[in-house]
Amino acid sequence: MLMESGLYICGNNPKMKKAERKIGMTTEERRANIEALIKEKKELDVNFIKDRFGISSVTVRNDLMFLERKGVVKRLFGKAVLRDDRIPGGFDFQHVDNLDVKEKIGKLAATLIEENDSVMFYTGTTTMQVARNLDDKMNLIAVTNSIYIAHELRRFANAKLVLIGGNISMDTGATYGVQAINQLEHYNIDKLFLSVDGIDADGGITNNYPYEADINFALIKMAKKIIVIADHTKIGKTHFIHMGNIDDVDILVTDSKAPADKIEAIRKKGVTVYQV
Repeated sequence: MLMESGLYICGNNPKMKKAERKIGMTTEERRANIEALIKEKKELDVNFIKDRFGISSVTVRNDLMFLERKGVVKRLFGKAVLRDDRIPGGFDFQHVDNLDVKEKIGKLAATLIEENDSVMFYTGTTTMQVARNLDDKMNLIAVTNSIYIAHELRRFANAKLVLIGGNISMDTGATYGVQAINQLEHYNIDKLFLSVDGIDADGGITNNYPYEADINFALIKMAKKIIVIADHTKIGKTHFIHMGNIDDVDILVTDSKAPADKIEAIRKKGVTVYQV
């Protein structure tokens, strides 16, 4: 194994020990190992990854695309480098449950945004995927109470970005409280993208964070269109904090694994449902 300017290169190095080849790993284990290596070394050569783990070029590409979607790496020609523009914090956007599904939901939900819309991106891992899949040529006003989503939205030159102030949760990087609500009352929000912990035809929309209740109520009251984005694990579930009734919701974007009976019940309440 050679190291040139901090870049680890193996290629077809015959001296590489067989013990370095991680054979028999699951996809999840291999990707976790690649992620750990990139975080340690800052950048890795594609051929090094291929030889180290005994995988094909196609598999390397798929693994790096997965890590890029997570926001961990940036793919360059022949190598992957650790993203250096991430915000350290308690809310772990790098290890997201059901990432593939949430990415699909985010891509579809982003198509619901129209030119010159004013859009509120409420904090959440699924909302982050909506932000990541925006049309970078579209003009819009992007409002968020998430420092992480704001950091992601800064890449879009045509978006006028507004970060809501107030108290901040160290766990989620989200702002809330009286100051946040007072600021929001000055805005006209066309579309609200809302991540939830549960949505049910009878139980409405719910979450597990008591401190978010007041800002949730305020947003639902002021936004012209409420778009709930939730993967199948949230459908038909209810949690501790009641955020709103099902008739407050205009659109639900979820995935095809959502229970059919729960989706039908939600549709019967007048909610437009999109599944990916």
